[in-house]
Amino acid sequence: MGCFGVMYMLANLDRNNLGNTQLMGLPEDLGLVGNQFGNAVSIFYATYVTFETPLSVLLKMIGPKYLLSSCFLGWGIVCLCMGFIKTANQLYACRLLLGLFEAGIIPCINTYIGMVYLKPEMSMRSAVYYAFGAIAGAFGGLLALGVSHLKTDKLNSWSWLFIIEGSVTVFLFPVIFAMFPKDPLTAWFLNEEERAVMRLRHELNPHLNLDDKFTWKKVLSAFQDPKTYLHAVIQFSVDISLFGFTTFMPALIKGMGYSGAHAQALTVPVYVWATIAYFAIAVLADKKGVRGPFIIGALIFLVIGYAISIGTSNVAARYTALFIIAVGIYPTTGIAIVWLNANFAGHYKRATAVGVTFTVGNTAGAVVGQVFTTASGPRYLPGLRIALGLACLAIVVVCVLMAGLHWENGRRDKKLLEMADGGVERFESVVDDRDVHFRYTL
Repeated sequence: MGCFGVMYMLANLDRNNLGNTQLMGLPEDLGLVGNQFGNAVSIFYATYVTFETPLSVLLKMIGPKYLLSSCFLGWGIVCLCMGFIKTANQLYACRLLLGLFEAGIIPCINTYIGMVYLKPEMSMRSAVYYAFGAIAGAFGGLLALGVSHLKTDKLNSWSWLFIIEGSVTVFLFPVIFAMFPKDPLTAWFLNEEERAVMRLRHELNPHLNLDDKFTWKKVLSAFQDPKTYLHAVIQFSVDISLFGFTTFMPALIKGMGYSGAHAQALTVPVYVWATIAYFAIAVLADKKGVRGPFIIGALIFLVIGYAISIGTSNVAARYTALFIIAVGIYPTTGIAIVWLNANFAGHYKRATAVGVTFTVGNTAGAVVGQVFTTASGPRYLPGLRIALGLACLAIVVVCVLMAGLHWENGRRDKKLLEMADGGVERFESVVDDRDVHFRYTL
């Protein structure tokens, strides 16, 4: 989880630093006109969403150590090179390559969590690496604030931001490669007793499916499951908020009347609060053993925050609204995918469902650049209204999914009663979520 956290933090830094460079003069230096900056935000997702599902499926075949480490080095090199771009087309090309290399990080981490951890353990693990994403947001603002004063004859401050962040990623590549285990059952940091416990966990919980063999039938089964599409709608709806929030928050704060440096600094407490809120919600979700109600609660925070942001011009209220929105940002995106992981069994079916959900969800990144347009700044009201509407849609879809899962659990209970002549027989060793013994998490 430490390696995942560092990977996710640096991926967020290297991806979202574009929002910081907007305040550091990049659009002016590259001669961007119209919505070219928004296009640069959007084009990242052309390759990002295209390769998410294939990389999620390939994770087990190639091995997490080799696949994720290669992606890690790739996006670090691209970010470093972005410090030397001179034109809009070069910016677009780098964003496309960055999307290609970062495509595997989120679906592969979540697929790996589904291979190693049990249902009551997933929310906290998700919170760990999403917390690193929030830390990246806070640290990114501080780093951008510091680097904004760094200029040379040949390179501007935004160039140094790309170079510094990319260099850190490249420098840490050998560390990540050395530390990341080849296999969760034989990880170098486990002693022999702990390895025996890991083997026993997988024997008692075959739905973890480390030995699952690839077939196209297993991949296609994810496309035949209605849950995949409901989760995809939820993920898209909440990712609009995630990407809009992380990319445009500095500009939103600047639009309240603060200077670029102050706007960067004022993002930090929002991200700190987001981290604390997510850990608290993740602990409760694992303790209660349910996901849907906590997702709905987080979505309500989004709705309230957006309503305040849209409905008032008061600066204090709009800044407070960012903290309210922050409560909903990471729990809605993180716990939603944990919920998916818990309700799909069979490694390749689950990996495909995770990949498809993120592919659909992350197209929100392309949409964000078109609805949070330069012309709609500094308040970006059209984008905020769309995010509000999609948060409401997500509440409806979560309720529908919960109702469907509850109904299916009841149907299976009746079936087991019939099979056992009045005595319910329960098993935890099922390897297919279509099995009558499998119980869905609400």
